[in-house]
Amino acid sequence: MFGELNIIDFLLASPTMIVLAICSIITVGFAVERLLYFNSSRTNTRQFMNELGNRMKSGNPRTALDFCSQSNSPVARVMAQGIMHMGRSRDELQQRLDTAIDLETVEMERNLSVLGTMSNIAPLLGLFGTVVGIIRAFAAIAKSGSGGGAVVAMGVSEALMTTAAGIVVAVIATIGFNFFVRQIRTRTAQLEDAREAYFTIWHQYNKRARQSTGVAATSNVSAGIPNGMPAARPTSVKQEDPLATVLS
Repeated sequence: MFGELNIIDFLLASPTMIVLAICSIITVGFAVERLLYFNSSRTNTRQFMNELGNRMKSGNPRTALDFCSQSNSPVARVMAQGIMHMGRSRDELQQRLDTAIDLETVEMERNLSVLGTMSNIAPLLGLFGTVVGIIRAFAAIAKSGSGGGAVVAMGVSEALMTTAAGIVVAVIATIGFNFFVRQIRTRTAQLEDAREAYFTIWHQYNKRARQSTGVAATSNVSAGIPNGMPAARPTSVKQEDPLATVLS
């Protein structure tokens, strides 16, 4: 209760409070949306890479690609790009993986600017409401010709309430923004670490392939293998798989 006004009447009497109420709904909504996204895409990157290496031991990259498609995580999507373009040069492969990491970072940052904006403008809206409330209080004094408490109560109440509401919205938005920024930095570092681990596997695979066949590993589009992916078992190798030797 605010004097003779309930909360609904107070909101209707204060346009600034209506704006702040809308800002609070937007802030909570986007914070929940980002929280659900990060929870649904959470995975143990090191464990994932170990399992991916085990799948690659079979010498058939298709099994590793199928494993990546079963996970809804950034590292799975990045590694899938690496597997599908194994036949490219290192520079081309690095560019492809870097692009995949950048795309995942953009996806993680989606809607985060809304929280940052709310954390900045909410206190300003609260301050604006404070100024409006004080103006109303002095206008009431000028109109009545007296300075009684009942005359200025509504204006002062609006000033204090908008200030408090703006601070509350800003605190929620700031906490959410900083939390998600930390999550993005952590996951980006994990993706970069996974990229380096993948390059180690890729480099050793090509080295063993050259030693076993005398030629560099090339792309293969047969047997259902995606374009740019090396063959599961080179035809010139008899029952011996260089990738299995590397990862054994």
